[in-house]
Amino acid sequence: MAASDNRMGFADFAKSKDPNGAQAQVIELMNQLQPVLEDAYAEPANAPYGNRTTLRRSLPAVGTAKLNKGVVRSKSTTDQRTDAIGYFAGRSEVDARFREIEGVAAYAKKRLDENAAFEEALAQAVTQAFFYGNIATDEASFDGLAPRMNALNQGTSLLDSQVWSMGTPGGGDTCSLFVCDWGERALKMGFPPNTVAGLAMKDLGDISVNDDDGNPMQAGVSLYDWFVGVILKDPRHVARLANIDLSDALLDAPTQGKIFDKIEQIFSLMPNPGASQRVIYCPLRLYAGFLKQARTVSNLALSMGEYFGQPTPMMWNYPLRRSDQLSITEGTVS
Repeated sequence: MAASDNRMGFADFAKSKDPNGAQAQVIELMNQLQPVLEDAYAEPANAPYGNRTTLRRSLPAVGTAKLNKGVVRSKSTTDQRTDAIGYFAGRSEVDARFREIEGVAAYAKKRLDENAAFEEALAQAVTQAFFYGNIATDEASFDGLAPRMNALNQGTSLLDSQVWSMGTPGGGDTCSLFVCDWGERALKMGFPPNTVAGLAMKDLGDISVNDDDGNPMQAGVSLYDWFVGVILKDPRHVARLANIDLSDALLDAPTQGKIFDKIEQIFSLMPNPGASQRVIYCPLRLYAGFLKQARTVSNLALSMGEYFGQPTPMMWNYPLRRSDQLSITEGTVS
């Protein structure tokens, strides 16, 4: 088997054994926090490859009228936007002869262990796309929040997503914070009507595959499919606070000012979440700086609550969540 072959070899099995020879429990150092996938409201898209949303952009002109005078006709205006569905996939192939060498139980456990690794890898890929996916650079993905909100809108237009700036970042550790209202009429994750809502794994059993030299072999094959995309029904229900200088945010007296002051301005201009669940997402290191800044004000802004059964910091009663897929090396948004 070629050295570049992306299949399990003897070394992979050997490295996952306890001293007694039993299949080891692998400590998942690569696991990350993906709260977006816990929080997301999901429902089928209204088309196989995307979801079309009709937005009202203006109201008809109305006013007072007089008897014996006509009424000026008018109309509202709408536009339509299609949110694409992306396709994320993976494939695991394990030489079936390992079943004879390792035994049925060890072979099955190793394949289950590999399933967990694929699930984590795909969860990270979908979360990454949720924030930064861009069809212009990867047509099989979907447009994430950052490409949709790549220009400042500091309350100038209340018909679109707000994008605020903390100021001019000074170093190479620039990041953003996102406010998301998850709900049927706000922000949600979509999937094609005839597929499952989430990751689908198919165990294809032992089938014939070709090695890197084109020679046939029997392998246990697992196929992973995930059709998913972002559906933004109402753009007013997501907001971005960009250009956060992370090093500055961690200081006792940040020169950019207090993050929660900007968040308060954003909240004041966003629609009431109503039946939606509002959540704030930030990178891991900013999470600590945000809490540090909030503690210097009052307990009215920051409190501890329970979310998904876990103690969670709440900003004005909305959960503050860490997402490891949020970058801390963003470009400046202007």
